[in-house]
Amino acid sequence: MNVATCNNCGYRHTDVTSLAAHEPVALSAKITTLNDLKIRVIKSATATISIPEFGAAITPGPHSEGYISNVEGVLERVEDALMFMLGSVKGKKLVKGERILKRIKTAKQRKPNFTLVLKDPLGNSALVSPQPSKIRKRKLARAELGKLKFGQYAFAQTQRSSFQEALP
Repeated sequence: MNVATCNNCGYRHTDVTSLAAHEPVALSAKITTLNDLKIRVIKSATATISIPEFGAAITPGPHSEGYISNVEGVLERVEDALMFMLGSVKGKKLVKGERILKRIKTAKQRKPNFTLVLKDPLGNSALVSPQPSKIRKRKLARAELGKLKFGQYAFAQTQRSSFQEALP
């Protein structure tokens, strides 16, 4: 993990990086209790997080940062982004956004019922729970990699590995 801090202005940049690429992975956890909000989320700079029930997705960009948080922290990031977007919309979009915001607050305060999905084409992310059975893990399919940002790098890595294994 890399942390850079400016003592003058208080700016802080945190990033989680790995020097190795691993198998492309899809992780998910069904969040149904307040205790599930404590599940640790380790998101690499290449990972995409989604919460289908809220229509939310956090996709990596060219300067994306990795971070370590928990499910509640991810909800707060989604909530902050949604509140920012609601400042510039009107009509049906505003009503829909406010409805989603209310569902997020309800999930954080008393009754969570959603799925957190983390897809990492380079396999450097993780979900960590005291109840390992809460976490579902599977290899990302090639078709999924094609739809993910940075997925082409995982495909290239897989091709290199296969080529190297074929060498005498």
